[in-house]
Amino acid sequence: MTIALPADPRSEPFRLPPSTLEAVMGRRHLPALDGLRWIAVLVVMLYHFGWHAVPGDLGVSGFFVLSGFLITWLLLREHERSGTVSLTGFYVRRTLRIFPAYYAFITLSVGLDLLRVDLRVKPVIVPALTYTVNYYNALHGHPTNSMTHAWSLAVEEQFYLLWPCLFLLAIRFGRRGVARVLLGSIAGVLAWRSWLFLSGAAGEAYVYNAFDTRFDNLAVGCLLALVLTAPSLVRRLGALPYPAWSPLVTVALLVTSRSLVSDRWHYSAGFTVDAVLVAVLIVQLLVLHEHPAWGWLERPAVKYLGLLSYPLYLYHGYGISIGRRLPLAQPLQLLASIALSVLIAAGSYHLLEQRFLRLKDRLQAR
Repeated sequence: MTIALPADPRSEPFRLPPSTLEAVMGRRHLPALDGLRWIAVLVVMLYHFGWHAVPGDLGVSGFFVLSGFLITWLLLREHERSGTVSLTGFYVRRTLRIFPAYYAFITLSVGLDLLRVDLRVKPVIVPALTYTVNYYNALHGHPTNSMTHAWSLAVEEQFYLLWPCLFLLAIRFGRRGVARVLLGSIAGVLAWRSWLFLSGAAGEAYVYNAFDTRFDNLAVGCLLALVLTAPSLVRRLGALPYPAWSPLVTVALLVTSRSLVSDRWHYSAGFTVDAVLVAVLIVQLLVLHEHPAWGWLERPAVKYLGLLSYPLYLYHGYGISIGRRLPLAQPLQLLASIALSVLIAAGSYHLLEQRFLRLKDRLQAR
């Protein structure tokens, strides 16, 4: 008699149940995205440390697509539950999540700059307070100062102000109405930015910083949320093959689009193509988050670093400034810079932000 021994599960290829993506999108907290936030902020930090071979603005594009995706996912879920979206509730939640850390950072930066008589900060104070640093940078050649990087936060804040109202208007015509608005916005911004840059009507600083030339990145994320909350579409996407190496191909295409093609491509169609590739990467990681090759995105330490991505983005300049002054070899300076940035960000998160986040959670529960 022959006894069949069970196969060693480690020797079998990783297979996903056909409903994985659909099941993932039904969760309250989407997997892998905290890890992706950490990767995005790390890319920015490496670039600002001085490793310019790393395309730092891909990290910002990643943040834009993620923001559009998550905000629209939440808006769609609220609309599905209640038939509408509470604008008051939305703006209160965003205020409690964003303003405390941001204005603490602005206050600290202005205070330190004035204390060391760095007068470059003076003309940026009002734009920083009013979330218009992106247009200040756009019109002044993206100057270097302690708050230059707040341009991307200004773009996101302008998105938060505009998109919920536009969403409520478009959703009256159903999900197709929202899709038409988003597709029209993506095409319109792509055409506008391409004309501005290729005709010479505006330079790199404007098309890189301005909301009217970067909204397509956010709109791609919004469109992704619309796709992944449509049952028929998400089932079709979930049925596609997702080899473990597929995210690496997407990352290679991103780097190629950003770094190996001319600036005429990057500052015209490149921004839109990069956003679409980031959206593809999000889908791949949502599906593959349990695969042994990508499970590290759900490790507690990585998720914690992703949780700190907002204060890390705010304060990483200070961590890098201190780290680069240490009498160490450059790789050790980089590690010290990252460690110091994480330490400062953790202080901001635990000592300040969590108080307001708990209040936000209580209001949301009501």
